[in-house]
Amino acid sequence: MFDFLTEEQNQVLIDSIESYRGHISTIETAIGAIVVGQKYGWRVLRMVHSANTMKKYEKAIGLKYEDICPESTEHSKRNIGFRFAQTIGKYWDVVMGRQKVDRKAEIDNGEE
Repeated sequence: MFDFLTEEQNQVLIDSIESYRGHISTIETAIGAIVVGQKYGWRVLRMVHSANTMKKYEKAIGLKYEDICPESTEHSKRNIGFRFAQTIGKYWDVVMGRQKVDRKAEIDNGEE
């Protein structure tokens, strides 16, 4: 299925898809987040989605994004929230909303 996942991880994902019950957009988005997470890293995924949404997606796919995606990549800095969090050194404050960042889920050219 995905060459960046182990055989075991691919099987967990396949089994999760086959046994999934619920709204199809949840499993679809959860799988799409795997691809986006490979490009931008799991820290950007956490920046973009709420903790509850991430838990829902991880339950749907049977895998944790932190286990299958890099923490960050050279593309992570394209995310406005990630870039701001790096600048101020308070990643979890930005993720949890304790430090407000307008457009924190947006991707741009990475220039400040």
